[in-house]
Amino acid sequence: MELVVFMSLMIAVFLFVMVRGSIEAKQAKRRYRMRLKEEYTELFLDNDLSEAELELIKKRFLYRQDSEEIIDDITWNDLDMDGIFGLINRTQSAIGAEALYDMLRRPKQTIAEFEGFEADVNYLMEQEEERLNHQMSLKNLRRNGRYSLYDYIDYLERLGKRSNIVHIIQMLLFIGSIVLIFIDSVLGVMALMTMACVNIGTYLSHKGKVAPYVSTFAYIMKMLDCADEVLKQPLTGMQNYKEGLKRDREAFRDFKKGSSMVFHMSGGSGDPGEIIFDYVKMLTHIDLIQFNKMLNKTLECKEEILELAERLGYLDAMIAIGSFRAALPYYTVPKLQESRETAIAIEEGYHPMLREPVANSFSQKHGMVITGSNASGKSTFLKMVAINAILAQTIHTCAAKAYEASLFRIMSSMALRDSLDSGESYYMVEIKALKRIMDAAQREGNPVLCFVDEVLRGTNTVERIAASAQILVKLSACGVCCFAATHDIELTHLLEKEYDNYHFEEEVREGDVLFSYHLHAGRAQTRNAIRLLQIIGFSEDIIQEAEEMAADFTKTSVWSRKCEC
Repeated sequence: MELVVFMSLMIAVFLFVMVRGSIEAKQAKRRYRMRLKEEYTELFLDNDLSEAELELIKKRFLYRQDSEEIIDDITWNDLDMDGIFGLINRTQSAIGAEALYDMLRRPKQTIAEFEGFEADVNYLMEQEEERLNHQMSLKNLRRNGRYSLYDYIDYLERLGKRSNIVHIIQMLLFIGSIVLIFIDSVLGVMALMTMACVNIGTYLSHKGKVAPYVSTFAYIMKMLDCADEVLKQPLTGMQNYKEGLKRDREAFRDFKKGSSMVFHMSGGSGDPGEIIFDYVKMLTHIDLIQFNKMLNKTLECKEEILELAERLGYLDAMIAIGSFRAALPYYTVPKLQESRETAIAIEEGYHPMLREPVANSFSQKHGMVITGSNASGKSTFLKMVAINAILAQTIHTCAAKAYEASLFRIMSSMALRDSLDSGESYYMVEIKALKRIMDAAQREGNPVLCFVDEVLRGTNTVERIAASAQILVKLSACGVCCFAATHDIELTHLLEKEYDNYHFEEEVREGDVLFSYHLHAGRAQTRNAIRLLQIIGFSEDIIQEAEEMAADFTKTSVWSRKCEC
């Protein structure tokens, strides 16, 4: 009787734990789903990623880097596009983050590449329940360890296809030794012991080589499960996508068969039945045989695996883009045109990373030279235009009320620094960055849109102005639409035939400097650098003598120095 009571109590406790665990798991899913819903329209300005995370996210881009028409590293770093990626990245899966990053590094160069894009984004923005279902499915594809799918595929290719002939022969010989016992017991036992030792030794040797690769199959299995869940959804507005996903999934129809023994290759649960099965595997190699089948199938269908990953990643990225749109104060779908003209117009464009951005508007058919003092807004304006140009040609979304432009190849030379690794000076780094823009202009393709902040700042004034003028004239002659910021007013006169002049200005009022950050037509007329010295608290004699030196140089173009301690 006591035993019955004890067993009943143990069963009750077991059932309670199971039911409670199930309820908590469901509640956690509901909470996560609710969080996804609530955060869909929130803008996360501080969504910074670690360097290690970014290195993994880059894997797909690096794997597919087969085109010159990408956002190169200089431009990407100049514009802090890692930050922009973090702002847009609401993806749930590792392959979704990789797809979004790849998309931002690869501006589309034809209108046809956007076919279906807008319809897909809008469909996922409108179908809230279906979108949430997809997100809940995709979150199971978060990164598995320290590697990307593209790392896993690369490792499997290095491992290469593996034959099962040896394993099958050893298994047959082991079975044959068992049969031999019934014919000749002594010889049969000796054969059995020999084959057992050989099979176990061979098994442990092969298992040590292949066990690290099992996680690759686990991730592929998760992708297949995710694809099955996605295909259960209506996807009425994405029929072409659904048909493509079905085709990719069909290539792995039998992939799951026998996979469970491969995933339990390590054993280790301590369960008596599993311990016995471990010995069966060691003696027969059945899990190694199945591993090799899965390995060979994976290598044969590598392109289908990558295509499946791209489709699931695309879905995740589209949801993230819709969320980014919903979170912005306002946005526009760009009007893009395939043209050799260098036309770009933005209405109330702003920098999406700023908490209180100031919007600016302009319309240009050729280059622009921008003047103004430090901190007046020149660099931020350049970045705003460049970032919106990239977003227009990648995620078809601009932080503006209107954006209309030609399709461009986008490059910059802005936030450069000395290269300690190569021992190159700032000037050498800068002229190489400018040369790559000039080289791009010589290649066939869409016109180049480039952004240069303080041209040749790494050299002396006379040579800087002379060389800058010639470089900017040549860029214009090559059909490049260049936005250049400079402190050198001389350039505005030298380049007035090729470039329009714009400026930012500040106002010194009551001992303070006020910036409007609004773009104005024409060259800057005010020079407040010396005046700012006074505001900071430098002595009056320094201010007066500096003003006199500047005035003398303006009249005579010759520097005269009178400075006493």
